[in-house]
Amino acid sequence: MINKRAVIGLIIFMMIMASLFSAQSAFAANASRMIGFSARDEGMAGATTASAEDTSCLVKNPAGLVRIGNRIDASYENILLHDVTIHTEGRLVGAGLPNYTNAGMHQTSNINYIPGGNVGVSYRIPGTDEYPISVGIGGFTIGGMADNYPGSRLNTALLANGGNYDKMVDMRTMRIAPGIAAAFNDKLSFGMTANIDIQALRCNLAHTITPVGLTLFDETAGKGNWDFTVGGGFTLGILYKMFDMLSLGVSYESHNWQGHHYQYKDCLPYIDEPPIINMGVSIKPIKNLEITYDTRYINWTDVKIARNSPDSGGFGWRDQWVFAVGSEYTTFKDKLKLRLGYMYGKSPIQPNVAFTNSLLPVILEHHLTTGFSYFITKALSLDFAWEHHFKNSMVDSGGDSIDSVGNGTKITSAADVISAGLSYRF
Repeated sequence: MINKRAVIGLIIFMMIMASLFSAQSAFAANASRMIGFSARDEGMAGATTASAEDTSCLVKNPAGLVRIGNRIDASYENILLHDVTIHTEGRLVGAGLPNYTNAGMHQTSNINYIPGGNVGVSYRIPGTDEYPISVGIGGFTIGGMADNYPGSRLNTALLANGGNYDKMVDMRTMRIAPGIAAAFNDKLSFGMTANIDIQALRCNLAHTITPVGLTLFDETAGKGNWDFTVGGGFTLGILYKMFDMLSLGVSYESHNWQGHHYQYKDCLPYIDEPPIINMGVSIKPIKNLEITYDTRYINWTDVKIARNSPDSGGFGWRDQWVFAVGSEYTTFKDKLKLRLGYMYGKSPIQPNVAFTNSLLPVILEHHLTTGFSYFITKALSLDFAWEHHFKNSMVDSGGDSIDSVGNGTKITSAADVISAGLSYRF
């Protein structure tokens, strides 16, 4: 017999630990966005907009709160980065003068392990059985990006005081999402969350200055120190169960407006989260099998720093369409759920801005996921997921006056993510 108090205590401990670590995660797969927000969500490649089974619905589709009952979910993830490299090329400052970049330099990022996590709790309000109303709150790793190379991507002869900077960016976004959902009947539900984002940033990027001899760049005022800001937005969702075999889901996540990074106002003053539209379908063709599909539109061009070209101080990103399919099969007398998923999303980075984004190498496009849940009891499950993010490379094709200094630079990235968690229904 499993002690209920011990289980709840363990889950709460995991929630606290995951909350602490979730603020430290700095890897994402849909550009700077994570694939999933629980072990189940990740195991199904994020294709859960129409398939609510845990508190990850607070991010994907809050209308699902009325479907998941009373529960606590906590997961911890290990993000294993590998093959994150930069091979720098570029053009000369002028005749007889050195290159702008560290031309010919091949470097590998020394960030290869990042912890992360997600936690959430949901509760159905008593006395609302006819028209259920549920509330919930969660802390989620929304996304980020991180790399740190041994040397500058720029020619150190052009840096102030012979410095070694413009080689590291580390950005992390955590979200606290309180939500509420109501069912109008046994088919249709609506939900909403308030999105409170906490964003941490540190970097040692270079910025241009009035030339002094060969010195063209100085280090950002933040000089690699952490800077924190808070932002906000909202998410709305609808879930419709047409019949037992088919459910449809749609959600809209607003532009999340972040505060000012004052220490980095000379390079990265504002880094907002983009508006996102999720559309999903869930099909149960046979008793123990569920197949899901999601289409996601990420409106990066609504974010000023993502939309602007490098010579205007931006990243030069384009909007992103993401397509994901997931599956879940229940077996072993309902004690085991097996999951498999695949996601594709073309990178928002284009070759003509590859050098500008070489410290933000969010170029991963193909993602394969799998996972399982094992029910120790009817109320308690152990959850596991693995994501493989296939290696991708991009070569700079020469863009505007800023990006063209690194024409020919090659960036490469790949990663794996392992997640484990516990879920308890009460």
